[in-house]
Amino acid sequence: MFCRFAFLGSFVALGLAVQAQELTDKQRILAGRYAQLEQILLRLTETSGNSNPRQTALLKKALFESKDKLLIQRFETLVRALERRQLSNAVAGQTEIEQDLLLILQLLESVNREEKRDQEKEAVKEFLKDLEDILHRERTVKNQTQRQEPQNLPPLEKMQQDIRLQTQTLRDRIAEHEGAESGTMSQETEEGSQEQKQPGTRQEKTPPTPTQWALHRALERMKQAEQKLQNTEKEGAIEEQEETIAELHRVKEELEKILRQLREEELMQTLEKLEARFKRMLQQEQTIRSLTEKLFHEVSGKPPLDARQTKIRADRLAVEQQTVIEDAESTLLLLRDDGTAQAMAESLLQARFDMTDVKTRLLQTAADAATLAVEDAIIDALQEMLEAIQITIMEAKERQENAENQQQLQQGGEEEEPLIQILTELRMIRSMQHRVNERTARYDTEIKRALENPDADVTPFKRAVEELARQQNRISRILHELKIGKTN
Repeated sequence: MFCRFAFLGSFVALGLAVQAQELTDKQRILAGRYAQLEQILLRLTETSGNSNPRQTALLKKALFESKDKLLIQRFETLVRALERRQLSNAVAGQTEIEQDLLLILQLLESVNREEKRDQEKEAVKEFLKDLEDILHRERTVKNQTQRQEPQNLPPLEKMQQDIRLQTQTLRDRIAEHEGAESGTMSQETEEGSQEQKQPGTRQEKTPPTPTQWALHRALERMKQAEQKLQNTEKEGAIEEQEETIAELHRVKEELEKILRQLREEELMQTLEKLEARFKRMLQQEQTIRSLTEKLFHEVSGKPPLDARQTKIRADRLAVEQQTVIEDAESTLLLLRDDGTAQAMAESLLQARFDMTDVKTRLLQTAADAATLAVEDAIIDALQEMLEAIQITIMEAKERQENAENQQQLQQGGEEEEPLIQILTELRMIRSMQHRVNERTARYDTEIKRALENPDADVTPFKRAVEELARQQNRISRILHELKIGKTN
């Protein structure tokens, strides 16, 4: 009996060992595949270049998240845990990696979503452009109908027919774009016409959209106008043409509504990305500031920290600062791609200059009060930008909730909604000017102090002062452009 149990125990142990080895092998394969994925992401960021800044920025972000979370190293840790039969540690690690992989996946999927939305926007803009041409031609034929005597109306039938055929082409393009069949609604064509499915019949696959219905009614009115022009019924023809124009305006309203929704979606997604980025940069900068202050106290304390330890810790902080600089640069790409948040882009550009200044100071082991003052300016700027984005997100959500009750949203569909509202931009400009003033006073003090030493090198201050001049000029230009935009 004992031998039987011993045999069964050995058999079970062997089975578990085989299963554990299979799990280890599968985990090792996954680790290798993920390492290959990182290499693919790296190549994509290098090949995308400036051809698609938004996509490149997203790919860089996904790669940054992967590197920041040490995913390749953690995959290797999982393999070692399975090799050692540390199953509980492996399960915990796998759960954490799964959550991080989901974040990377969402970032990569957002590339496709943005591309599809951009394609949708361009298509709708083209539809609106063609529709404006149709409206212009319909108004022209109506004006000519009004000026002509009844007996001279038949020649206008060909003009009305051409407009109808152009409208049919637009209808078919819109139907194809919306995923519906162009023959969903009853349409009469000229020679070579074919029967189309009727609305509401069993043959209908996709319900017609409001845009398609309005186009269908416009086409029917055009057909009636043609017949009345042929029959010299002037008043009847004019009435049909006026109804045609009214239906075409309904088509325009529907297309503009779609365009507004796409822009609101794009705006909200951009704002949410910016919010996440600024939160991360702010948190990182606050950590750097805290560690710099700690190092400053230890360097100036009694006994002071030795030079070697000071250098090592300052260099580490400089590396951390470089990470924030890279994040700021990718965020600048996002702001510049939008093109409407000029003050925020300039404010971040100022902050990035200060970040570079902090990095340089830390590499020179200058963990002093001046470095802390620059870090404070960076933190203030990031906090202000984050607050501006959060306010804008709140305002955007309110606009979405109240869109149906706001009449102004029913018009002017061609205007782009600015990423950051003018009032918020103006507040940011005021703060930027305040920071420029503070930097000017700080540089003045530092230059005077440096000049007290005959051997002092004031060359580093030259670039800083030139940058201040650039910032001042840029603030003036943004103010001028905002003023023009507001009056227009």
